[in-house]
Amino acid sequence: MATPAFDPIAAGTSMLALPKTSILTDGQRDGAACPWCSELLAPDDRVDLGVRPGPYGIPIHPWACPGCVTAQARLAYAQHGRYCVRCQKDPTRCGVRRLWRRLALETRPAGGEHT
Repeated sequence: MATPAFDPIAAGTSMLALPKTSILTDGQRDGAACPWCSELLAPDDRVDLGVRPGPYGIPIHPWACPGCVTAQARLAYAQHGRYCVRCQKDPTRCGVRRLWRRLALETRPAGGEHT
C-alpha cells in the first residue's frame, strides 16, 4: 500500500492559529466566511482549515481565503524562529519552518498579494 503524498496545505493549515473561536460568526465557524478578514468565500476559491475545537466543545470547520492563509503562514514563518530551538541552531533543518514557507508559497492567490 502506497503512502499518501505529503500535503503541505493540509498539514500547515491545521497548525495555523485562528482568532478566538468564541468571537467568530457562525459563517466564519462553518466555512462561509474567512475567519481573519470576514470575506464571504466562493466554494472554488477557499482553503480548508480542518475541523477544530469550537466553543462549548462543538467542533467547527472553518475555511479561509487563500490570501489570508498566505499572510498567516508568512507570519507564523517569521515568528517561528524566535522560540524554536532547532531554528536557533540551524534554521535549514527545521521541518516546521519549511512547512510554513511552503504553505505560504502554495496558497498565494493568483495575481498578487492579498489586500
